Amino acid sequence: MTIPCHTLRDWQMRTDYHNFYSEDGSREAIVFKTSNEDGWFVDLLEDDVVVETRKMETDGVLHSEQYAEDCAENWVMFIF
Repeated sequence: MTIPCHTLRDWQMRTDYHNFYSEDGSREAIVFKTSNEDGWFVDLLEDDVVVETRKMETDGVLHSEQYAEDCAENWVMFIF
C-alpha cells in the first residue's frame, strides 16, 4: 500500500512491503520504501507506538530487502 508519509525531511510517498508481528501481539515491524530516498526502512513498533525507524544502511552502503526483513523478524522475536 502506498500512503503519504510526513517525515522531518519532507512529505513523501511511502510503500509498505512486509509486516511482521510478535506472537504475543505486542510488537510489530513494517518494512517499507519511500519515494524520494533510496534504500529500505523498518518501523519498529511496541504496543502500537513507533519506537524507532531504521534505515537499512551501514557506512553509506544500502542493504537489501532481505536484510530489512531480517531486522523486522529480529525485532518481533525480541532478539533486540
